[in-house]
Amino acid sequence: MKSDRRGLLLPTPTLVLTLLCAAGLLVFLLFVILPARQLAAELDREIEALKARLEEQRVLHPVFLNLLEKAKTPPGERIGPTARVRLKHEEISALPRRLAETAAAHRLQVREIAPDVNTLADASNRFRVLLSATGRFPDFRGFLLALASLGYFEGFEEIEVRAVEGGEQLALKIWLARE
Repeated sequence: MKSDRRGLLLPTPTLVLTLLCAAGLLVFLLFVILPARQLAAELDREIEALKARLEEQRVLHPVFLNLLEKAKTPPGERIGPTARVRLKHEEISALPRRLAETAAAHRLQVREIAPDVNTLADASNRFRVLLSATGRFPDFRGFLLALASLGYFEGFEEIEVRAVEGGEQLALKIWLARE
């Protein structure tokens, strides 16, 4: 077959088919191969991240078991049912000293103990005490158990632990029963 046009090496139908095949390969490359490679690269990154987390968990597992063993409450320290009492108004003034002694018994340094005056004036039979202490984190647990075993203890409203220089700082808002 001779072409009417001079200078063309391939006949027109062959050229059109070649261009269509090239376009099809380009579309296949753009819409199948490249997204699959990107997905494979993303999956590889996720696999590497999961391997790193798995290695971290493998390394931290003995530490976790050690802390879990330390956190178990010995039988003598469990909070048992205590006789519920209410503080008399005269006893409230001695409460900061008692709480400071309890904190000192658990190796904590009290920064502030302040009964919330607004809750002392309301009609409910409870009041809130704001307490701030510093010490080591493992000592906080014993202190919190000692507070919870008080006969006039009602509950914790807020417990906040922050890292400070030389240990941690514990900020508590606790509710106590009063007459």
